[in-house]
Amino acid sequence: MTSLNISTVIGCGLSECRQLPLIKQAGFDGFFAADTSPDSLKLCSKMAGELGLVFETVHAPFKETNHIWEPGEEGEEYLSSLKELVDLCSQIQVDKCIVHVTMGNTVPAVSQIGLDRFGQLCDYAKNRQVHICFENLEPHPHLEAVLAHIEDSYHGFCWDIGHNICYTPHIDWMKKYGSRLKCLHIHDNKGVTQPGNIDYRDDLHLLPFDGSLDWDWFAGKLRECHYEGPITLEVSNQGREEYRNMTLEQYLTAAYERGCRIREKFESVL
Repeated sequence: MTSLNISTVIGCGLSECRQLPLIKQAGFDGFFAADTSPDSLKLCSKMAGELGLVFETVHAPFKETNHIWEPGEEGEEYLSSLKELVDLCSQIQVDKCIVHVTMGNTVPAVSQIGLDRFGQLCDYAKNRQVHICFENLEPHPHLEAVLAHIEDSYHGFCWDIGHNICYTPHIDWMKKYGSRLKCLHIHDNKGVTQPGNIDYRDDLHLLPFDGSLDWDWFAGKLRECHYEGPITLEVSNQGREEYRNMTLEQYLTAAYERGCRIREKFESVL
């Protein structure tokens, strides 16, 4: 049976480590973390082992990622911070690190220095047995440039289906990179609510089936590329009033039920 994982819940008010027993209690098999402080990641790793949870991925910070495309110290410092995170992933035996290649709608142009830095990162990570998984975002050419530059199949693609429908509904990411798919970020939203205007506020991180995504289509796309990894939710309990009125235990139970529905669709004709 396909495993069900979840991100630590965005905006819930509890530290990631305090969420882990509740994630296990709800029925999930694993999780991924976005708090990249060494103490938090080490404690999460220790607790995951005690609870029997799989620590699937670590999500790299991305607020400074645009600097990687620009000459100068800030780009080098960001690259160094990513390498330090890779070292930490290796230390706690998490073999995948999620990386954004841009931040926001206004970004620097694709540059050779940026491609070279991402190449350095991938070489560094492979030597430490960590896969770099590049995530789809707004409709910029940078992701495609990076994945064309990084030919080594050891590294690959993180398909964020929520980003796909609210940022790039015209792009079939599985047609492009299904053969390089490493992991998933699953959440729902209302799609592009202002045609012609790509807006981060459309990225709601709703529970699956509470937005406009066609989950039969999604499951079919995963089957087409013979995906064998976990079904991993990346959700926030801040997107709707009914979520905010739930306890975290109730919210995680609801999230697990939605994950089960996706898994059923995915496995229905396997």
